[in-house]
Parts: sequence; C-alpha cells; structure tokens
Amino acid sequence: MAKLVVLKLDGDLEIGGFRASLEIKEGDRVLIEITRSLPPNPELAAEMQRHWQEYRNLGLVTRIKPGSIKHNFINPNKFSTRLKEIKESGEKLGNLINQWLKSEQFRDIDRGLREELNRTEKVRVLVRTEDNYLRKLPWHLWDFIDRYSFSEVALSPIEYKSPQLLPIAAKSKVRVLAILGCSAGIDIEKDRELLKSLPNAEVVFLLEPKHNQINDKLWEQPWDIIFFAGHGETDEDTGRIHINETDSLTLDEVWYGLKKAVVNGLQLAIFNSCDGLGLAQRLDDLEIPQMIVMREMVPDFVAQQFLKDFLTNFASGNSLYQAFREAREKLQGLETDFPCASWLPIICQNPSVEPPTWNDLIPQRRGFNLFQIIIQCNFKFKWAVLLLLTGGSVGWLYGLPKLAVLVNDFGFDLYQKGDLITARKAFLLAEILNPDNRVVPYTLGWLCQDMQDIKCAREKYQRSAKLGFAGAYSQLGRLLIVYDKNYNGAVNLLWQGLELAKDDATKYSLLKNIGWARLEQGRYEEALTQQNAAIKLDNNRASAYCLKAQVLEGMNDKKGALKEWQTCLKFADQKIADEDVWIGKARARLNLK
Repeated sequence: MAKLVVLKLDGDLEIGGFRASLEIKEGDRVLIEITRSLPPNPELAAEMQRHWQEYRNLGLVTRIKPGSIKHNFINPNKFSTRLKEIKESGEKLGNLINQWLKSEQFRDIDRGLREELNRTEKVRVLVRTEDNYLRKLPWHLWDFIDRYSFSEVALSPIEYKSPQLLPIAAKSKVRVLAILGCSAGIDIEKDRELLKSLPNAEVVFLLEPKHNQINDKLWEQPWDIIFFAGHGETDEDTGRIHINETDSLTLDEVWYGLKKAVVNGLQLAIFNSCDGLGLAQRLDDLEIPQMIVMREMVPDFVAQQFLKDFLTNFASGNSLYQAFREAREKLQGLETDFPCASWLPIICQNPSVEPPTWNDLIPQRRGFNLFQIIIQCNFKFKWAVLLLLTGGSVGWLYGLPKLAVLVNDFGFDLYQKGDLITARKAFLLAEILNPDNRVVPYTLGWLCQDMQDIKCAREKYQRSAKLGFAGAYSQLGRLLIVYDKNYNGAVNLLWQGLELAKDDATKYSLLKNIGWARLEQGRYEEALTQQNAAIKLDNNRASAYCLKAQVLEGMNDKKGALKEWQTCLKFADQKIADEDVWIGKARARLNLK
C-alpha cells in the first residue's frame, strides 16, 4: 500500500503566505504530523504568471474553445527564440519553487518528509489548497518529487465531503462513457481508437452530443470512468466543455446526472481538453473521487500521447498514480516541439478515497481463480482441497512439488500486478506445499523487501541460501552492504554464492556486489576488477557501470568516471531502488536536471 502524504497549505501566495501542515499516513495509522508555515512569495507568483503567458503566446494549436483557436504562424527564428525564452523561464520558475520550499519556516516539514519516507516507497502526495497560484504550480519540479521517483502529486481542496458510494457491482468489464465533443481543428478520432482498444472495457461513445443525451446516459447505468475529449476552457474560474460545434456545458449543467454517477460508483473522470482546473474546482461539491485534467492549453498531439500512455499503463496493472507519473514524464520527450508538455496533466483527488486499480473496477474477475479461493480458506479446508488436487494420498508425494510451482507462479503473477498481500499468501502456501523448493523463499524475500520488511527478507533469503540457491547469497550480501555496513561479511557470503552460481545473470549480481563491498572499503583496485568482470558478463545492465564510476572517482580518474556515469544513466531504471539513487548521482556529476 502506498503511503499518503497530505500537505495542507491554507492562505495565499502573494500577500499572507500559508499555514502549512504535514500528515503522513500508512493505511489508517498516522506516522507523523507537523504544523509550520510558508512565507508569501510575490516573485514566484509573478514569474508563474509570466511563464504561462509566454506559453500561451507561442500560438500552438490546442484544445481550447473553437472561437479562441488562432493559427499564429510564427517564423522559425522567432519561434526558436520564444522556445528558448520559455525554457529559461521554466528553469527560473523551478529554482524559485525549490528556494521557496527550502524556507526556514518550512524546513521541519521538508526534513520530516525525507526522514520518514524511503525513496523506493510508493507515495501519494496530496496538496490541499484553494490558492489558484498553487493549483497551477508545476509541483513535479520540487526536488522532493524528482528524487522520490515513486511519488506523485495530486491537488485536493481544503474542505471536502466523503462520497456516499455504492459497492462496485459485479461485472465482467470496466464501463466507460466517452464523450467526444467539438473537434474543430483537432483529431479526436485517435482518442476513440485508443478507448476501443482497452482490455476488459465496455465503452459507450457519444459523438458531438446534445445536452440531454449526456444527461440521459449519466442516469441510464453505472459508469466507472467518464472521459471527455474535445475543446475546453476555464473562464473566471468556471470550467466549460464544448460538446458540439454550437453548444457548451459547465459541470453545474449536468450536476444531478454527475451526482447520480458518483453514487452509482463513478471512480474517475478524465478531461482530455484545455485549461481544466476550473472543472476540477467543482470536484469537492460533486464528490468525484478522482479527476485528471490539463492545467493549461494542451496541444492535440500531447493530449493524445498522454491518454495513450496513461490508459495503457493503468489497464496493465499499474496503480493510478504510478501510471499517471510514467505517462506524464514520458511527455518530456515531446518538449522540443511542445514546451512544458509534462507540466500539463494533474490529478485532482478527493482525500477520503483510495484510488482504484483497473482490476478493482472489475470485481467479478477476482475470486474465481481456484488458487485465490484456496489461499483465503482456513487451514484445515486448505489441506483437504490440496489433498484432492494432488490425487489423494497416493499422489500426495508426487503432486505437491508440482502444485507448489503452480502456486508460486500464480503468486508471482499477483506480485507483478501489485497485489502484494495476496501474492504473499500464495508464496507462503507454496512454501508449505514444498519446503524444499529453494526458489519460493527467494521470491518471498523479494516481496518482503518491496514491503520494506527487511527482517522478513533476510530470513527468507537465508532459507533459500541454505537450500543452495545462489541468487539468495547475492541478496543477503546486498543487505549486509546497505543495511549492516558489514563489508567483510558480505564478501565472504558472496564468494560462497559465486561457487554455486551457474548462470551469467546470477554471477553478474554476485561479482557486482563483491565490487560494491570493496568500493565501500576503499579497496579500489579489487573493486574495479570485480566490476569489469561483471560488465564482461553483461554489458547492458546499469549497476556495474554505476559502481565502476564511483570506483574511478575514488581513484581520482575523473574523466573515466564521467564516461561510466554516462553509461550508467543510459541503462539505469529508476524503478530499481539502488539504480534510482545512482541516477541522481549520475545527473549531478553530469550537470543534468
């Protein structure tokens, strides 16, 4: 389960500043509460206004209201100059944001965040505020969000109501109502094609509908997701969507229909249109659990790419927040032609609601797997069912090991989908079925490590190592390096594992960790030898390059170290805890943001 960070900022940016309060929760347990303040910052407010005005002046063809679309064809030289100005303005804005959040009055909150949270943990950060400047602030530029790569920011109101939701009805597909509004000058057919390709989804399309058609559909049946593509705008803090060439709507005009949709189980509303913060301001009254909107004018291609990547990630089993972050960050690749693309999408969250996964929206699909049923049974019934599955007492000795493999594979599938609780039950059952299976405790160790239960991880790796699994030695060695600083103990254990290792992947991991321990001991020549040996086995993995760069720094070979940092950055994956740390170091050494 992701930890929840609630940062409540009550006040205003220009004059009075903010009363700032921090709360960190894990489930229902409050881990920390701090109340401090943030000073006013009129310079930040002015710079943000200037930046977004320069963005609007670029003249990009966007999903703003049809009458506002201006095809200002700027000559290439002037456009290039404006792009440079926006980039410089963005860098200045980022610096101002981080300077402000390093204010003396806010320091205890910043320190509390970094001390309480691990950089490998999944974290949802809710910024609760009514200040319009803070709602448009690109919070992802805060170095805390940048460094904690499994975190993501959402906006929430200061005051809110908990929606009165009916239980999600049993069904076989996610129900999506897709409203494809006025498409003058943009291509919303791409949105339609993507929605049609969603797995386990039933999508009903309304093409340039009338007001009454939308209202009727909202009342007609329960919806899990409501999607709008087309032109939109915010006028004097009121969000408006253009549903066809002549008509537009505010949320107030479909108020009762949306309230009914929320009561019937609506979980997510996506407005893939321009300038959606005005729509989001009605989130608190409508009690919509989650909304995704665009902060500013959004170019058509950017809107399409974000939708594709977000829905693909979300439907593949990623959490809503992690799917959103990956889709948002991927937009950075478009910023040569579409500046600030990754600044545009934002989640607006009702603080009382836990975001669903895609599978949560299809409850019928869960519970019909035989292994799921067995895992949830009481002990005696569990053994009775397993006895039958393995052919009675005659087939007991022959069937259990095979069944253990099947249950372990089933658990691993759950683990990859993020259902760590049920996956753990499956692995524990597999361990009971075949206590001599050396892979099962190793997999359990990985899961315990993901859940930040290091004691459990160590116990499971030790059991796997005693059964002769070489990979477990590598993981135990890493724990000794990272958590115990016992480098001699790690090296002794890793050499034992190397004698057992058969495949190159395991040998790579062991050699890399031996070199890591030697690096920490300052024995650079030995460390370099082991990292080079690991790279020789696999030259497409990041870890050995990242560690080799640090070894060369220790040997005062700065030029060689920079080369290794470049390769480290090329192959590193921020989802891997160690590599995420090294990505930060590599960027710092290479002077990259």
